[in-house]
Parts: sequence; structure tokens; C-alpha cells
Amino acid sequence: MSSKETTAVASDHGSGEEITVWVGVPGLARGLPSSGSLLVVEAEPQRAQELRQVLRDRPEVLVCEEVLAAENEATVRWHRFNDTRLNGPSDLTIWQQNFPNLRQIDEEQRCGRRLRDLLDNWVPSKGEQALAPLHLVLRQGDPLAALDGLGPWISRLQTVQLMLPWPEETMQLAEAWLAEQNFGQDPQKAAMWNRDPVATKDRLLKEKEQEKQTLLATNQQLNNACERTRSERDLLAAELELLTGQYQELRDNQSQTQADIQQSQIEVEKLSGELEAIRQECQQLTCEKSELLQKLQTEKAASHNSIEALKIVFPFQLYKEASIDLSDFDEDDLVLHYLQYGRHENRIKTYQELDSELKSSLKQCKETEAKLKILETQFELAKQQLETMKDLFARLADKPYSYHQPKVG
Repeated sequence: MSSKETTAVASDHGSGEEITVWVGVPGLARGLPSSGSLLVVEAEPQRAQELRQVLRDRPEVLVCEEVLAAENEATVRWHRFNDTRLNGPSDLTIWQQNFPNLRQIDEEQRCGRRLRDLLDNWVPSKGEQALAPLHLVLRQGDPLAALDGLGPWISRLQTVQLMLPWPEETMQLAEAWLAEQNFGQDPQKAAMWNRDPVATKDRLLKEKEQEKQTLLATNQQLNNACERTRSERDLLAAELELLTGQYQELRDNQSQTQADIQQSQIEVEKLSGELEAIRQECQQLTCEKSELLQKLQTEKAASHNSIEALKIVFPFQLYKEASIDLSDFDEDDLVLHYLQYGRHENRIKTYQELDSELKSSLKQCKETEAKLKILETQFELAKQQLETMKDLFARLADKPYSYHQPKVG
């Protein structure tokens, strides 16, 4: 029931039809009721322990060591004086006006507990005590905090006794609370406050009427909410149907896109094979070109050697005399003129065999040059094809696969 020691003398609370709560106990426990269910709330630990010993033979009595507050876990500054009756949350300055000889002994911070929780944990929720009337005697602490902490038990509260001479302001607050709850002061006992049954009944009727109106308003709100919910449900059903169609369309687009991707992959693999074949062909052409260039260089070197050899035996003076138009030519020009024209014109008859060899050498050079031109043409064509394939692969790599998303709404 509490973080501190809170001990029930026994599990049975007796068979009385009323419940009495004493907050703070007089010096002599004989002032307590001698029968019936009794809950004693005492803030002082030593006094609570003494009461447990005194009341140990009464199974319908429970003694709790607690400081009452309006809310659980509320911090209460607890003051102790040389007059133990005044121990509680009021400090020395509040009491000194009426008790000039009062001295404070010490103070501490206590953790407050609501009275409703003590009653809920002690009184059973069934049987005769479930609707038993409640009587409250206040002799300790803050009376307003104890009353505020009753919660739903207020409806079962029948009498309240204010047994301590609390400060005037505290008494005014407690009396205002009791009046608001339809309690009237007993004309025979000034410290006793009794519930007015007629006023209580009127208040309960008003509360029931307010609850009825509240329930009607709540019911109307719920009906409106249900209507809105039905409208939203229909709207959501329509949206769901639309989304279902869009989802199916997206699934179809996805399937088509996957098929396109697979086809593109097949084409890429095919193009990759063609590119590899072109690369191999280019490599082969490059090798052939290198071989032809090497052969051409060899033939050019051989032709140059033949010309040089011809220059050694060539009759320059005789050729000039046979050709008056060549009188200004030097040796190189004469040899070239002979190879290009003189051998065909038979300007000198003594070099027929040499001319035949030169013709054969020049023929081979021309054939080699022709082959070289063909190879260069093929090489340029292959190079253009390779560049085209590179550009095609670059565009395929950069092209994103787009999913056609249908517009919603």
C-alpha cells in the first residue's frame, strides 16, 4: 500500500456496515471506535507502531503510516513541534499567533499519498462494504488535502469531523469545500459536518442531467464521426479500386520493361561479339599493313640500290649527246628521265637488258604501292566502323531504362 511499512493487522476487515477513517490518533487509543471497519492513518512512525500493537486483536482495523496529500508522490514538508498535536505541513509562523509557547523540534520532507488509494487497497470491491457509508475524522495534517484525495469515495462520505484547531485560513478552505459538497455543520456538534441528503440528491440529479446531455452530445458526435467514417470508407474503396488498376498496369509495364531489358541484353551481347570480330579484323589488317609497309620499304630500298647501281654504269655523256633537250640535266635527272621516258624511246640501244630489269623493278614497286593503297583504304574503313561501334555502345550505356508511370488521379 505504500513504499513505507503499511501493515494490516489481519486480512479480514470485519462485517460492519460502516467504514470509519481516522487521520491522526489521540494520545489514548480508547477514543477510537470500539467496533466496525476502521482505517487509521498516522504520519508519525513511532505512534503508528504503537497503535498496531494496541489494535492487534481487532482484525477489522488497519493502521497506515502515511502523510495524506491531494496527489500521489506530492512532496510535503512535515514540521514537528513540542506539541505533537500540531505536527504537520503548517510551519511555526502560522501556529505562533494562537500558540505563543510552541517550539519547532525538526522538519523533514515526506512523500504524500491519496486517501482514495488507501481505501481502494483496503476495502473489498464486493459484499456489504462495497456501498458502506464513510465517516471521516481529521486530527492531523492538511484537511483539504485529505478531502481532495478522496476521489470517488466522496459520494459515500456521510460525516466529517474537524478535531484540530487549524489556522483560520485552513478552516475556511475546508468549510468551503464541505459546503460545495452539500455538507452542513451539525448544530449540536460544532466540529461535525453532515451531508444534506436533499441537496445531495439535487446535486446528483443535476450531475446526472449534465451527464445525460454530455452523453447525448457525445452520441451525436459519434454519429457524425460514423457518417464521416462511412464516407471516408467509400472514398478509400474507390481509391483502392483505382490504385489496384494502376498497380496492375504498373505490373504489366514492369513485365514489358523486363522483356525489353532482356532483349537489349541479347542485342548488347550480339554487338559485343561483332565488336570483338571487328577488333580482331582490325588487328589483322594492322599486321598486314605493317608487313606491306615493311615490304614496300624493302622494295624502295632495292629500287634505290638499283638506281644507284645504274648511276655507276650509266653513260651520262652519251645520253646527253643523244638527247639535246637534256643538256642542262644533272646525273640524277638524267637517270630519272631514262627510267621514265628514255627506255621507252630507245634513245640508247646498248642498255636493253638494264632497261628490262628496271622495268620489272618499277612494276613491282607500282604493284606494292597499289596494294598499300588498298590496305590503307580497308584500314580507314575498319577504323570508321570501330568508331561507330564505340559510339553505339556509349549511347547504350548512357541510356536509362525508363518505366512508364501512369498518372494517378
